[in-house]
Amino acid sequence: MVRMARRPDYPLSTTLTGWVFAFKISVICPNMPNSFKPRPLKNLFTANGCWAGLLETGGLRQIEVESISKMLACGTSILGVKHYTCDNHSCPHVKYLCNTCHCRACPSCGKKATDQWIAVQNNRLPDCSWQHLVFTLPDTLWSLFFYNRGLLDTLFRLAADNLLYAGKRRGLRIGLFGALHTYGRRLNWRPHVHLSATAGGLDEQGVWKNLAFHEKAMRHRWMWNVRNTLLGLWGQLTLPPELAHITHESDWRHLVLNAGGQHWHIYLSKKTENGRKTVNYLGRYLKKPPISGSRLAHYTSGASLSFTYLDHRTQTYQQETVSQADMLRRVVQHIPEKHFRMIRYFGFLANRVCGQYLPKVYEALKMATPGPVPKLYFAQMAKAFLNVDPFRCVLCGARMVYTAAISGLTVQGLILNAQAIAQMRYVKP
Repeated sequence: MVRMARRPDYPLSTTLTGWVFAFKISVICPNMPNSFKPRPLKNLFTANGCWAGLLETGGLRQIEVESISKMLACGTSILGVKHYTCDNHSCPHVKYLCNTCHCRACPSCGKKATDQWIAVQNNRLPDCSWQHLVFTLPDTLWSLFFYNRGLLDTLFRLAADNLLYAGKRRGLRIGLFGALHTYGRRLNWRPHVHLSATAGGLDEQGVWKNLAFHEKAMRHRWMWNVRNTLLGLWGQLTLPPELAHITHESDWRHLVLNAGGQHWHIYLSKKTENGRKTVNYLGRYLKKPPISGSRLAHYTSGASLSFTYLDHRTQTYQQETVSQADMLRRVVQHIPEKHFRMIRYFGFLANRVCGQYLPKVYEALKMATPGPVPKLYFAQMAKAFLNVDPFRCVLCGARMVYTAAISGLTVQGLILNAQAIAQMRYVKP
């Protein structure tokens, strides 16, 4: 029988050490490289009390506090613990596994979510020619979307409408999926939309026909749709400090109609035989924070850190040094609002119609209907990474059986104890 105990959301200040590190698991793996540093993003946030200082300063969105608190509590008993006992009744071995956070701000949890998403998409996407597009905005409008994050939803819709309109004009229903990115290579705020579309679609008779996208026509339609939308929102938006001088609608129209001039960019890639390349590219960024752990592996808890990025204009690698606090602000600003969908599907891939149209697409392309994709589990990923079966008893070799659980803090409890969680430190073996 599985037993469940619940912990109240009382402050952690008096019990943090005893609770967080009550259950500690050390896995000794001979194949683990000495240079491996677990959870480098946690180290970046907790070193020098930097995140705790930002919490005291204030000005953070609630979703930022919630997400980072989840990430810092990930893998500790703050989020709850599962209790395992050996299936061999004569063996005394017990094991405790701390729950994970399943948060997009956590690179560890993002690994599983990314691999699962890539596997599902590679399995379901039709084998046909695909084309990847990137819809960008002039830099004079970037901050407008920062202070009005609800506009990001509209941005997504307008970008997809561009491609759906091109297919509709030719009597075709195309399929596309996309991702919204809010960051550039320097982790600065730079909203843009990635979309991948089938280079063809179904006509009314269910016949597959090829389709070509014209960059110039799409650029003009994209530019007009965004501008027209912004013009209709005068008086409804929060203007950033650099646009505080705009007090009349005429000033607003001048800004919107002249932003970027005629140099709005749409990047149109060459056609590919399938969508796997784009899926693998987008998958690296969708379920994880904007900076990978490998780029932070060199960080040694200093007050500043350097990172390298590819400059699009010069096509050379540049190095930038920023303070720890500035880096944290750059990272958390890209945490999306709660329930905001960063990945979306349109056309015959839209969730509400894909069950109806995908079988017709497979038939038109003479494809076999794909089967279900096996789910990824903690045990198989741990075994692949550590070369150790986490559910094999280290004493007798029998299986470990789930027998009880202690639940952790709720979301409100995490927010309430955010300051205490921010001051946690690792206990080194």
